[in-house]
Amino acid sequence: MDKFYNLIEQNKWIFAKTMPGIPHYYIVKDDLSNDDKKLFDEFDEYIKTNGYSRKFYSKKYIYLNIDDYKYWVIDNILNKAKI
Repeated sequence: MDKFYNLIEQNKWIFAKTMPGIPHYYIVKDDLSNDDKKLFDEFDEYIKTNGYSRKFYSKKYIYLNIDDYKYWVIDNILNKAKI
């Protein structure tokens, strides 16, 4: 988990201003360093393996709670929101 903390803590999260009613932040894989892109993929797999499924409107996503946030990946975007 420590390597995922590094990914989470050392990258700049962007506020999703197109969805102000559902406040969350994201990072885009393409904007990351090569090392962090590898971590992104590992974290994505970790979420899929260890997370839980929830429906969001008509779609299901796999979420993983870490500390006060839940994380989920949509394509090449890692999202986080306060629990």
